[in-house]
Amino acid sequence: MRKLMLIVLGTVLALIVVATAALYWFFSGDGMRLALEQQATSWLGQTVRVGGARAQIFPRVAVRLNDVRVGDPVRLTLSDVQLATDLRALFRRRIEDASIVISDSRMEMPLPFAIPDGSSDKSEAVSQDGVQVVSIRAISLRDIRMISRGREVLVSADSALEGNRLTLRQFTADSGATSLHVEGEVDLEPRIDARLRAKANKIDLDELLALADAFTPERTAAAGRSASPAARIAARVSAETATAGGVEVKQFATDMEVNGDRVSLSPLTFQMFGGRYQGSLSARLGNRLAVSLQSRLQDLDVAQLAAFGGSPDSITGTLTGAGTFSAQGDDISAILASASGKGTISIVDGTIRRLNLVRTVVLFFGRPAPDSVPASDRFTRIDASFSLARQVFRADTFALQSPDADIVGTGTLTLGNEALDGTLDVSLSEELSAQAGTDLARYTRENNRIVLPARIGGTLSEPRIIINASAAVKRGLRNEIQRRLQGILGR
Repeated sequence: MRKLMLIVLGTVLALIVVATAALYWFFSGDGMRLALEQQATSWLGQTVRVGGARAQIFPRVAVRLNDVRVGDPVRLTLSDVQLATDLRALFRRRIEDASIVISDSRMEMPLPFAIPDGSSDKSEAVSQDGVQVVSIRAISLRDIRMISRGREVLVSADSALEGNRLTLRQFTADSGATSLHVEGEVDLEPRIDARLRAKANKIDLDELLALADAFTPERTAAAGRSASPAARIAARVSAETATAGGVEVKQFATDMEVNGDRVSLSPLTFQMFGGRYQGSLSARLGNRLAVSLQSRLQDLDVAQLAAFGGSPDSITGTLTGAGTFSAQGDDISAILASASGKGTISIVDGTIRRLNLVRTVVLFFGRPAPDSVPASDRFTRIDASFSLARQVFRADTFALQSPDADIVGTGTLTLGNEALDGTLDVSLSEELSAQAGTDLARYTRENNRIVLPARIGGTLSEPRIIINASAAVKRGLRNEIQRRLQGILGR
């Protein structure tokens, strides 16, 4: 009996060793490699080549593939792939509780194939003859380089797949100027529907829109009604610093939604030039970006804004404004250059340096009284409603209040050369009006203040106000004639 039991035990062990060796040979040899090539080629409809395949049996069944290439020409290269799964489920042609690690790979978009969905005949045939994917507890990506329309993103991720839902535990995407850390959930059917939360140390909004455009599938006329539904991605994005059109901003936050070729950022908030921006942005992707922007600015430092615009040491104050704009362009800089729309601004407690408003008025009338107080170019408030088109701001209404004079009028500011042009009415303060003792001052006085027509010219950094002498004389004579006629009619 003892010998019989030893013989049976030895036979069983021998069978296990032989089976293990056979399995190892199959998994590590050409049999497994060729079977995988055939299965993947049939599933994807594209040529698949596997450079090498080897396996392990314990503690879990695992397969390691090297140099996997898909397409002709090759557009997907997987340098290293490791797949581990449950052995008992594998005998039933099911992948359950699996783990996948893909490293050092390259993916050129668009891929030459689409992942078959459950409704296709090809998918049904493969699921009957091949292996059914049930659950994957861990999907790890390490340094996957994704390329589309000249844009490149380096991706790493830790995720899990349960049915049609992909859970992103950690996802990083780095394109150089933008680096995102993402987590969330993605439904894969009936269409890709992602709900994400993204944080970043840095974001380039220009590049972010370009990446969204680059990785949005192109619409083709042949797609027709049979095309797959457009993917939808909703993400809460925040970053300590960001750049947009060359402007560096802080505390960037937005709710971003990508739905097919449409992108919206709403609400969109960040800090810039010592103040805060609040608004929304919607864009349509394509050969050119089409953008609509609603914005509100609060408490911006005008000196910082002017320095950024190339006119340092020209104007100071605190700006609040709002506007609605639209534009088209290839990037944020081009969009800013082509923007058009309308808005309002208010600037309080500032100076317009080198304006020399009062000096111009004083020289027009003659020297001031010996005890006159030196005038400044300070103002208490500027209000304007404006329109923007072809890089020209047009102030439809403009009003400036200062201790020395009040100004109302209209004008333009050309962004390209910073040229100023406009017509104004200058109302001197009662104190300055009292210092002018000439007959012309008497003629141009309205109530207790002198009102003079003027023109503004020069540039934003070197503004120039010129009193319109001819218009002043005509207005003075008209006022004097009206005054005398009223006296005559009164008597």
